Amino acid sequence: MLSKQHQDLIVVPYDFTPEADSAVNHASSMAKVGKDKVALIHILNSESRFNIKKKGITEVQLRDKLAQICVENTNSHGVETVFEIREGSIFTSISDYVNEEKADLVVLGTHGVYGMQRFLGADVLRILQGCHAPGIVVQMKAPDADGYSSIVVPIDENKFGKNKLAYASAVAKYFDASICIYADYSSDKALSATIANNVRFAKELFEKNGVKVTVVQHEEAKGDFPKAVVRHATAISADLIVISSRPDEVNIVDLFFGRTEEELINNEAMIPVMCVNPHQDLSHLNTNVFSW
Repeated sequence: MLSKQHQDLIVVPYDFTPEADSAVNHASSMAKVGKDKVALIHILNSESRFNIKKKGITEVQLRDKLAQICVENTNSHGVETVFEIREGSIFTSISDYVNEEKADLVVLGTHGVYGMQRFLGADVLRILQGCHAPGIVVQMKAPDADGYSSIVVPIDENKFGKNKLAYASAVAKYFDASICIYADYSSDKALSATIANNVRFAKELFEKNGVKVTVVQHEEAKGDFPKAVVRHATAISADLIVISSRPDEVNIVDLFFGRTEEELINNEAMIPVMCVNPHQDLSHLNTNVFSW
């Protein structure tokens, strides 16, 4: 999807839930544009065995069921679709597969804050922690036929956002999308200056890459920043929100991106959220960040 040099591989963790089906649809819509390949990864463990048994699927039938889904998806979307079955934990086996296959993107379906299934927001972030590829987290909202035409990039005092900007720029160029920088507010002068510098850097980078960009300043009266980001993204009919990880918060239990980011990916508007790790290699991207 975003590579300059080769066909991309988009990985979708698949557990036979409607949310996983939604992730397959999103991944396939993106893959179709770039003639990329989609790979479904199913993790076998005690929990998944219990869940597929409830759906009337035996382990013997599992491979045939996945093969059938791949054929149907290939036929309906015109996208090469394959599958892999791995034994283990979703928190290690998915990232192991993504890294081994050098996948370019992971698309995960989440059940949001109200779900009772496995892939809740914090679980998704833990999975992405080990992936050397960014992830797009989707809910049940169907993908737009035109891809991502409007992207929101929240900017705060976080200094680890360069990779986030690179991926946002690459996605925008790929879909000829516009980007809205939504800048955080701080009454602290030092933090306010840091935010302003980050916004200036992001705006100049996007403009250098030929991306249409606007800046909206968060106002203190509008309250909680992540909620304001979602409200603004909803108001402008954004198709994607792009966020980055926070290495300084890595010790928070069960979270990699922090509580702000978990709240964003579980947004009630069901806007897909791209989560970018700071260690993700940028050399394959169709964007220019290396002269900065």
